[in-house]
Amino acid sequence: MSRGTQVVVIGGGQAGLAVGHHLRRLGVDIVVLDARTAPGGAWQHAWDSLRRAPR
Repeated sequence: MSRGTQVVVIGGGQAGLAVGHHLRRLGVDIVVLDARTAPGGAWQHAWDSLRRAPR
């Protein structure tokens, strides 16, 4: 986390990533914290339509 961070979003699930996206669009310096190692949290394992796109 840098000294310029204005907002800390707790949770990298669907809601946390959506909030982070919209804050970034507004020019807010954010960091998203999550207990998992990859973004998306548990929802990427629950619904096929919400899985990460293949690389």
